[in-house]
Amino acid sequence: MTHPNGKSSAGDDPHGPGIEMPKPTVWPMVLALAITLIAAGAALTSAAFAVIGGVLFVVSLTGWLEELLPGRGLEHEPGTHALPAPVTGRPGTVEQLQAGMPGFRFRLPEKVHPISAGLKGGLVGGLVMPVPALLWAVLSNHSIWFPVNLLAGIVLPGLDERPVEDLQQFNALWFAIGVVGHAIMSATVGLIYGVLLPTIPGAAHWQILVGGIVLPLIWTGFSRGSMGIANPTLQHNVDWGYYAASQYVFGLAAAITVVLSEKVVVPPAGTGQLGDRPASGGGAA
Repeated sequence: MTHPNGKSSAGDDPHGPGIEMPKPTVWPMVLALAITLIAAGAALTSAAFAVIGGVLFVVSLTGWLEELLPGRGLEHEPGTHALPAPVTGRPGTVEQLQAGMPGFRFRLPEKVHPISAGLKGGLVGGLVMPVPALLWAVLSNHSIWFPVNLLAGIVLPGLDERPVEDLQQFNALWFAIGVVGHAIMSATVGLIYGVLLPTIPGAAHWQILVGGIVLPLIWTGFSRGSMGIANPTLQHNVDWGYYAASQYVFGLAAAITVVLSEKVVVPPAGTGQLGDRPASGGGAA
């Protein structure tokens, strides 16, 4: 049986079962050679290379396009196995996989620290971080308001131009800005700890080592290099030994809080939720 377009039906295919595949063709390589000759002619200012390349370009492009026309450039590839029956969909719902069932997939790790642990770690670290700064202020004959006023100078323009005597005094606005800024930075760094530390492989003490020693060292070096731009007054008045101590106190407190926080269960892959409640739309197949 033959269709009006001249093609045989599947049952009367003279070649047997199989598929149509593109024929091997040399025209793409000839086209590449033509482009290379044209480029060489332009680089060497050689008219011969350019002319030969142009002729090959037209010939190869024409030959390639002819093989792309309907009914050309194809060859029959016989099948070695019978084609499988087409898959037909069956409307309905599927059974929700539960632990222990074939095909159930675990998501590793099965328990993780919640993001809220990082926020708690940042707040705890922010509470103990001022201790070395206040100790430095007392031992260096500064007032306890001096460190927070220096911190407020990062935000308030012109505060770094005030004399040191003014920075020794209590100022409600400066104090509020310094405390709020300190709380925001502590919470932000704490959230970074909450995301980063659980990804560090190894035992908990390695995570505490990174969060309490390595990261504060990196942050201290970064602050030392950039503080001259952000707050020159703070750079000239800060004691970098006590500054580093404050960073280590924060890092250790935040890291310990994050690492020792209670882990929460991660839902298995494909459920998108915790617990044994079936997912929306789930049911018996």
